Amino acid sequence: MLIKLGTGQILLYGITFILLSTGKKWFKILYWIDVVISLLLIYFPIKMLMTNLSMLLPFFVLIACMLIKTIVLCQIGGYLKHNRWCKIYYDHTIELDDEDDDWVEKQTKNVDYEKIKDKYEKEFEESDQEDEYVTEKAPMTLPQLSIRLGIIIYGELMLFPILIQIFSNLFESLDMQKVFATKDIFMLCIFTAFIWTIPLFYMYYNQKATKKIIACCMLGEIIRIMLYLPKFMGYYQSNEYSIRVFIFFVIIDIIRVAILFIFAIHVLKSKQEYAQNPRD
Repeated sequence: MLIKLGTGQILLYGITFILLSTGKKWFKILYWIDVVISLLLIYFPIKMLMTNLSMLLPFFVLIACMLIKTIVLCQIGGYLKHNRWCKIYYDHTIELDDEDDDWVEKQTKNVDYEKIKDKYEKEFEESDQEDEYVTEKAPMTLPQLSIRLGIIIYGELMLFPILIQIFSNLFESLDMQKVFATKDIFMLCIFTAFIWTIPLFYMYYNQKATKKIIACCMLGEIIRIMLYLPKFMGYYQSNEYSIRVFIFFVIIDIIRVAILFIFAIHVLKSKQEYAQNPRD
């Protein structure tokens, strides 16, 4: 599987790199097709993991690496789209600076700095003395928050299934032959990582729709719980598991979702300004 995945991606990105290095404008279309293909390829290790849960950790590492690679590729794609030098090389467009870029120099041409210094010197001294006693911590920006969101969603993707695998004896059926929790918590974490990756990029690039998408993701998690509930009740009514298994599973999922929601509410309450035209 690794040989097939690696060979296919080397071929795709090899062609894309040749087009990129020669300055072909339409390489961008192929680049984003490659990114989508890289994301879809994650399906194959997930499918193999579902049929071989004993190899949980190796497949987890593989899936995590593929997700990280896709995130890096998306960041590079954003750089190629917004960077002014990339626009010159690939789009053959030049962004001229505004005519008023030197407005600071024009406005301060005839300013008497000695008068300004005498006027505000005392105020500066008083403010410095106050700053010694009062220090306010600056709020985190959305790009900084996006890094923490990435740690949360991908940390949960790796941590919770591994914990259930380690303590699988707590989730075994009464006949010691089945463990539903390992597969189900993994699929729930995959769903969370998939939908929350979207606001992750919106936060990183400081976009206006960030809070709306986060609210949609929170709603998606609630809908996911409602859709999973009949299946969960089916496990309970099968009488194959003790009540202890379901209590532990519910507690783990509540902790996982609560961490996300607490962070999401913190972002929704933030009063950060959004970038108008993000450029590198």
